[in-house]
Amino acid sequence: MTTLRAQHHPACYPTDPDRALAFFRSAFQSFPQDELPPAPKGNSLIGIVTPHIDFRVSLPSYAAAFRPLLDEPLADTYLILGVGHRSELEWNLDRRDYTTPLGRAECAIDLVEELVAGTEHAVHFSPTAHESEHSIEFPLLWLQSLHQLHAASGKKAKPVRFVPLLCGGLHAYVEGFAEWDELDEFHRLSRVLASLFKKHPPGEKLRIIVSIDGCHLGPRFDHPFRVTSTLLKATAGWEEKLWACAAQGDVRVFLDWMRDEGNDRYFDGVGALALLLGAAHGSRADGGKFTIQRTHYKQWFTERDASAVTFSSGRVLIKD
Repeated sequence: MTTLRAQHHPACYPTDPDRALAFFRSAFQSFPQDELPPAPKGNSLIGIVTPHIDFRVSLPSYAAAFRPLLDEPLADTYLILGVGHRSELEWNLDRRDYTTPLGRAECAIDLVEELVAGTEHAVHFSPTAHESEHSIEFPLLWLQSLHQLHAASGKKAKPVRFVPLLCGGLHAYVEGFAEWDELDEFHRLSRVLASLFKKHPPGEKLRIIVSIDGCHLGPRFDHPFRVTSTLLKATAGWEEKLWACAAQGDVRVFLDWMRDEGNDRYFDGVGALALLLGAAHGSRADGGKFTIQRTHYKQWFTERDASAVTFSSGRVLIKD
C-alpha cells in the first residue's frame, strides 16, 4: 500500500524537519493559553475545531485551535473529520499512512475497518480525493509537532496515529431535496461512529479533530456579488448563530438551522459537524451531548477579487 506524502511545503511551511518543528514551536509560543476564553466548568476536552486555511493566511488561528492540546496528555489516536474538497463521496475514508517533514503518521486501519464493517467498502473509499488534501495534511503536522514537543529530550516522539474521514456537505438535506429520514448513510455512519465512541471513549485515548473552514463568499466562489463590509458583518452574525446551534449538541437543531438558508454562504463544515453531533448523542447512554465552544474567529477578505473566507477555532467538550 502506498503512503501519502505532504504536498504543501515549502510554500506553506518549511521542508527541513528542524526548521519545520521550529516553525510550529514558535507559533505555539506566540499564542499563550490565557489568550483563549476559559472552557465552561464541569467539562473535559475531547477534541478541537481547527481551520484548514493556508498557514500564511492566519497562523494564530491554528495556534488558538491546537494550544489547548499542548497541556493535555497525548492521545493514542486522532479522528480527523476533514472536508472532501475533491471527493465525489459524502463520506470518504483512507487506509494509508502519511509522511510529512516531521515524520510518518500511522493510519489506524483497525478503526477504519470498524467504521466500514458490514457495508460495501468501495462506497467509502475514493483514494485520489485524499491525495494532496490539506484538511488532513495540515492537522497532522500540528499533531506531529505536539508529539515532538511532548517528547523528553533525546527521546523519540510517540508517532501520531489517525483516522482520516473526509466529509461532504449533506447538500441534499440542507438544500431541501431530501428529508431527515432519507439520510440513510448519514444515520448509519452516525450509529457506527457512536459505537466506536463507546468502545474508544473520546478524551485521552481518542481525540477528535474537526478540520473545517467557514463561509466562502464572492466571485472567487461563483457568487454573483462582491463582498462588502456590510456582508462581512452580517456573515459574522450568521456564524455566531450557527455556532450557538452547534453548541447545543443537537444535530437536528444545527442542520435545520443550516437548511433555513440553504447554505448559500458555502459554509464547508456542515457534514463534519453534523456527523460529530449525531454520533456524540448516540454514544451517551444517559442521553448527554457533547458541546462545541468556539474560541477564535477570523475573516480573510481579499480586495483583488472582493471575496472572503471565514474560519473558526474551538474546543470539543463533554460534561464530566
